[in-house]
Amino acid sequence: MNKNRLLLYILLLVGGAATAQTASRTDTLPQGAWARMEVENGDTTFVMSLWPVKIASRRAFKDLEEQRLYYRYTRAARKVYPFALQAIELYREIEEETADMSKGKRRRFIRREHKELKEDFKEQMKNLSKTEGKVLIKMIERQLNKPFYTIIKETRGGATATYWQTAGRFWGYDLKEGYQVGNEPLLDDALLDYDFGEAIYRY
Repeated sequence: MNKNRLLLYILLLVGGAATAQTASRTDTLPQGAWARMEVENGDTTFVMSLWPVKIASRRAFKDLEEQRLYYRYTRAARKVYPFALQAIELYREIEEETADMSKGKRRRFIRREHKELKEDFKEQMKNLSKTEGKVLIKMIERQLNKPFYTIIKETRGGATATYWQTAGRFWGYDLKEGYQVGNEPLLDDALLDYDFGEAIYRY
């Protein structure tokens, strides 16, 4: 089983195109940073929404190996973030569009989506490193709040989920584990800047 075939499958399973959760708020509030003035009973109040930012002191690493791992995670996060956005959006689209379908019709719908996306993403995914694949999985799990095994099971069935869990373990991925804050503090810190349009505070 080729590592990059697993990574390709991951994006094909839940890949797509869009900008994640910000779209759900556009009907009530403008996107991005904004400000408005409200006047009530003669009192003027400024209401502002700013982009979330991370403020942190300079990190102290216990050794060079830890420093290198942290920067591998941050580089990987920058590279796979667009893929994670796409994957999360299509997963949600599939869940919404197939909610009222029978199991057979839902399976055919997902199979068709998978086939159409295969060639589009093959070249982009096949060169991901093991670290980049891991960060991609953890980004998706973190945002959807469920293990990747469960995501596969929901979209492709239990047999397929078991197959990819077995394949993933060979390459060091435990798709049943899910994203758990605190398991890898360096990874937690590397992902703090990636909120998919929402302010996600873990600490």
